[in-house]
Amino acid sequence: MQLGTFGAILKYGTEIEDAAAAYYDKLGAKAGGEAKSLICDLSNGSRKNKQTLERTRRMEMQEMILEAITGLDTVNYDCSPDLQEDLKVGMSKAIDMEQRASRFYTDAASKLGFLGNVKRTLEKLARDREERAKKLQALS
Repeated sequence: MQLGTFGAILKYGTEIEDAAAAYYDKLGAKAGGEAKSLICDLSNGSRKNKQTLERTRRMEMQEMILEAITGLDTVNYDCSPDLQEDLKVGMSKAIDMEQRASRFYTDAASKLGFLGNVKRTLEKLARDREERAKKLQALS
């Protein structure tokens, strides 16, 4: 699906965060020790990211420009992996999910450059997602 508006981009971002939180909740049930703690933190972080995106949408809606946005298609950023039985495979899929989300936020920020506050928020989310991927890689 093409993401052609400001609202569609932020709505898709909230969907990414919902899917990530749900995935981490399921993955956390299979993990123990340090992995469980990190996964719980990631789940909570996704919920906070969703709140950030919702707040950004509310605050910036009045400044929204109805300029067409092209080049963002959800097929390139699918962040809803199926949970596997094996924790190692699940962690690998989580790393991929984090990298895809980071790429989405980076690409979206470049498309919404005309909204400075939104661009900075999306760039921060992209950096955070890259850091999350690195933490998962270190644990795997």
